[in-house]
Amino acid sequence: MSEATQSTTGEPATKRFHESAIQSMRNAIAEASGNEVFFAGSIDGAGRVQSVRVVARGHQGAVPAFLEAVGTRDVVIHNHPSGNLTPSEADLSLSSVFGHHGHGCFVIDNNCDRAYCIVEPFLQRDVKRLDPERLARGLEPESKLAKILPGYEHRPQQTAMLTRIARAFNHEGIAVVEAPTGVGKTMAYLLPAAAWALQNRERVVISTRTINLQEQIIEKDIPALQKALKSKCSACLVKGRRNYLCWRKLEKSRSEAM
Repeated sequence: MSEATQSTTGEPATKRFHESAIQSMRNAIAEASGNEVFFAGSIDGAGRVQSVRVVARGHQGAVPAFLEAVGTRDVVIHNHPSGNLTPSEADLSLSSVFGHHGHGCFVIDNNCDRAYCIVEPFLQRDVKRLDPERLARGLEPESKLAKILPGYEHRPQQTAMLTRIARAFNHEGIAVVEAPTGVGKTMAYLLPAAAWALQNRERVVISTRTINLQEQIIEKDIPALQKALKSKCSACLVKGRRNYLCWRKLEKSRSEAM
């Protein structure tokens, strides 16, 4: 990250940083002889930086920036020795990368009295977690879903899979499940996926290997689930590039045929 030419003074650093974090940055910048220092900072519930750690040191005009060294929802901070806090093009470019990965970005002066926020910190979401036991009841023989699907059969393996997936949603984890044909895998992941999307107002992407399964989900399974849940959850089908005409290849073929 490097400096810009326009003059920006920012805002009082105490609005964005706890005093302990400010003192830590002052000490680190002094130890680096006033050169640029790249920090990773942790934030409190209000988005103020409560602690920092040094990631890299540079010279008067730039400092290395490492995405790999920044933790989840950490912010990145670096100082401008000139006191001009206006972000440069390099600052903005790197801040865009950090922002896309969920990291707020700040520029400070060497005395850490003033700060300029490029990307606002990303605060912890208010997640509404799933109730695996309640969701599992949606697969019981007397459930609304059972009454809608003809020839419905209750399968303990399907319930176990649904519970595992619901817990993975709750903990932002990964669940790997292997099950034979006939267990009801599709509904086992659709039910917690739909519940998560509705409760947290988030999109959930379901990727399948075959177009046939895609069409089954969008034309049969999701409509049945919507009817059982009496919900307004919406779904759309997105196919890969191989399923659409490439205008460039078409024009090339036409030109070669002439």
